Amino acid sequence: MASGIKGSLKPAGGAPDLTNTYKLFSASATTTVIISACNTAATPDTVRIAIIDSGTTATSGAIDAKHWLEFDYSLSGNSAMERTGVTLENTGRIMVGSGAGNISFSAYGIET
Repeated sequence: MASGIKGSLKPAGGAPDLTNTYKLFSASATTTVIISACNTAATPDTVRIAIIDSGTTATSGAIDAKHWLEFDYSLSGNSAMERTGVTLENTGRIMVGSGAGNISFSAYGIET
């Protein structure tokens, strides 16, 4: 069982897609994580977080609406949010992005 930081990413602003540019983490076993989003700017930014199941194998193209955990959530400047208890199956992915590129994302947790 491996635990700890599973991924960290600060993507440029814009709508995330299924490419590796926006991949925060890809599970290699059933994994439960906490996702943290931190706005590093003094102004608000929007957060997008998608949970991609193992059955979705595409590595390019738009993210289907059914995968969004957060969609354009407004995060105040110099603040953070967390989503806990997010569980992915083997090969499941977390994709992230923000409107202006001011959000740093981290995922930490445990594989079972």
